This record gives sequence, structure tokens and C-alpha cells, in this order.
Amino acid sequence: MQEHYSLQQKSLNHPLPWISGTLTGIISGLFLGFFLKVLQAYTGENVYTLLLNIDFVPWLPPTLPEWIEFTLHLGVSIIMGIFYFWWIQRSGHPLFRGILIGAVSSLLYIPLSQLSARVPGLLDFRAILLWVIGHLLFGILLGVCGRIWKRQKGDP
Repeated sequence: MQEHYSLQQKSLNHPLPWISGTLTGIISGLFLGFFLKVLQAYTGENVYTLLLNIDFVPWLPPTLPEWIEFTLHLGVSIIMGIFYFWWIQRSGHPLFRGILIGAVSSLLYIPLSQLSARVPGLLDFRAILLWVIGHLLFGILLGVCGRIWKRQKGDP
């Protein structure tokens, strides 16, 4: 009986973080999208176009309205936010884990830059720098949201 209670307690302390992860994914995804859109407008580098690019998805039309592409981007951000909260519930270190997710997701530049002619190329170092900065800021924002959440729960 005691064993069953402790298993139940542990599972109650670590539910899949739907709400926190969804909100954090939306906040971080909105920030990244708007940040890259401003950078693209200011520099002319197609980093926002790269973020929303879906040319390579065979079951989607080659072009969609921007709001649909942005919604798809937010869907990915929500999934990442939920995964992030699931991860920090089990391992802690929210800021480090957030930055790690941002850094790893910035590596998507490599395959995405090869999948369309309307996005920056693999050797466009200015676009790469802007992309990496945006994704690191995305990760920092994940980490800040995670730290706030952990403090509200009374975790150190």
C-alpha cells in the first residue's frame, strides 16, 4: 500500500506539463518569429522566410498564407515547450536546458537552408549568425520561463 502511494505521489508531482509547456512554447515561439521578422526587414537576410519555410513538406502546397506558416511554427514551439518542461521536471537546470534546446534547434539551419531556393544558403554567415542569435534567445526565454515556474513551485 505504501509503495502504491509513493508511486502515485511521484506521478502527481511530475505530470506532463501541458499548460506551462504550451504557454512557454507560444511565448518563446512568438518572440522568435517576431525577432527574425524584424531582423529580416532590417537586414534583408531571409531568416524569417527560413523559419516559416515549408517548401519541402510533400503533402502541403508549396505556398501557404503567412499566418498558416506561422501557426505551424508555433505548433513546433509548443511541442518544444512541452518537452522542455517535461525535461526540467525530471532533471532541473532550467536555464541551461533552455539554452541547450535553443542551440540544438539552431542546427536546423543546415538542412533547412538546403531545401529551398528562397532561403539563405549554407554559407551565408550573416544569416547563420542571425539565426543562431534568435534561437539562443529563444532558448534563454525558455529557461527564464522554466526558472519562474520552478520558483513558483518552491523548487530551488
